[in-house]
Amino acid sequence: MPRLLAPDGTKNIIGNQIRKLRKSRNLSQEEMMGQLQLLGFDSERGVIKRIENGTRFVSDVELKLLAQFFNVSYQLLLESNPE
Repeated sequence: MPRLLAPDGTKNIIGNQIRKLRKSRNLSQEEMMGQLQLLGFDSERGVIKRIENGTRFVSDVELKLLAQFFNVSYQLLLESNPE
């Protein structure tokens, strides 16, 4: 069964928001991944890059963890143009 894609053809709709939030906290992708691993996000190298570029699907569990990490609502992550 094929997976649905975002309207722009990417595999997720949170990549841009993740990038903005990460940069607003002056974190590199590697630093962010290290901190996420402490919260239980166990993943391969380069996962943040692929999420931000929209080339990786994001599970509901990962969405919850990312919202917790940034201390934002799920809705903010799902919005196309957060303020």
